Amino acid sequence: MIIPTLPLSFIGWFFAIASFVALVIGVVLLQHLFRGGKIPSDYRQSRIIGDFALLLVWLIGLASAFALLIGYDWGRTGLEYFCWVLIVLTLLSGGTRLASYQQHPPEQGLTPRAWVTAVAGVTLVALPIIVICAISIHTLRGGVAL
Repeated sequence: MIIPTLPLSFIGWFFAIASFVALVIGVVLLQHLFRGGKIPSDYRQSRIIGDFALLLVWLIGLASAFALLIGYDWGRTGLEYFCWVLIVLTLLSGGTRLASYQQHPPEQGLTPRAWVTAVAGVTLVALPIIVICAISIHTLRGGVAL
């Protein structure tokens, strides 16, 4: 089976733009929630570190993408690391979302159709992310990147 590769410039620009957009959205949402006082204190203590860690991961993706575009050797390694982390986070997020459906009380009537819709929704989001990351990892490890 032949796994396709992508041009390094496409990989660099794709992840630079995606990381930038994710960072802007994350910062704007957190800023809006902090200013509006809509973040409960228990959330601040338990989840805020995770949110800042996620922003750090996207920052690593942005820096690595620009390093790849400029031609620094560490850009390949950083972007590969970023892709692996993004795959894991995508799978964890999808699994957590599906597990949350299982925790609903039976009176809410989660039908088989609701499960199919939930699985389809997670798949439609997760599959493209995993595929582009896998192809990018393959490209970054291949001879073209070296």
